[in-house]
Amino acid sequence: MKEQLTEPWGLVAAGVLGGVGGAVGAALAPAGVLAGIPVGLAVAGVVYGVRIGVGALFGRRSGRRSARRLPAPARGGDAERWLRRAESAVQTLHRQAETPSDAVLRVQVAGVDERAAEALGDLVRFAGQVTLIERTSAGIDVARLEHDRAQLAQGIDGLPAGPLRAERERALRAVTDQLGVARRLHDAREMLLARMQSAVLGLEGLVARMAELLALHSASDVGTSLTAVKVAELAAGLEGMRDGLAEAERLSRSALTGEQVQ
Repeated sequence: MKEQLTEPWGLVAAGVLGGVGGAVGAALAPAGVLAGIPVGLAVAGVVYGVRIGVGALFGRRSGRRSARRLPAPARGGDAERWLRRAESAVQTLHRQAETPSDAVLRVQVAGVDERAAEALGDLVRFAGQVTLIERTSAGIDVARLEHDRAQLAQGIDGLPAGPLRAERERALRAVTDQLGVARRLHDAREMLLARMQSAVLGLEGLVARMAELLALHSASDVGTSLTAVKVAELAAGLEGMRDGLAEAERLSRSALTGEQVQ
């Protein structure tokens, strides 16, 4: 909803159609321009409201479809374990955000709660990506490929140039390519899991820092400005966490494609 409220084309469409509606109203009404102004404002408001509602609805559906394309992590696996810990930390943060009796503080920590929920959404996607990579890797028999490569390399030694050697070399390249895919999948999985671990530990640390902030605020006469600074630090930490997740995702894609990481 926030994205739709700040999306510029919705404002442009509302302004243009509202202007057209106002002009038509001014031309048809006896009062002229005075009658056209409220008509234009009404048209603009309706267009803007519909634009926000439709955009939020379809954006939400699109996000759900994207999430459904990724498999759920296997029970007991590394991704599932870290995801459960992340969910527990975010639930605790949500409860903490609802506890302050001070209305100003409650509004301030609500932003942290919202960012934590967004970070959890990132981790859900990471868990799905890790699971997808694991399923793909399971179909590659690395031990057999290593054995095939060793046999092919040994068989090529001493062969004279000719059709037989060319076929053996082609087979060796095919096996080597498959092993390269397996290695890149392993590297991508390790990158995503390492970042998940770091993010989850960061969320759990955030729970402790939030508890400290709430206890400090309730037990002493902490100024509003100091509280705002502390809350801003928590929010900045979450933003940094999400940036780190995005960077890990980029690095994992680089590992999968064999690109040189910049």
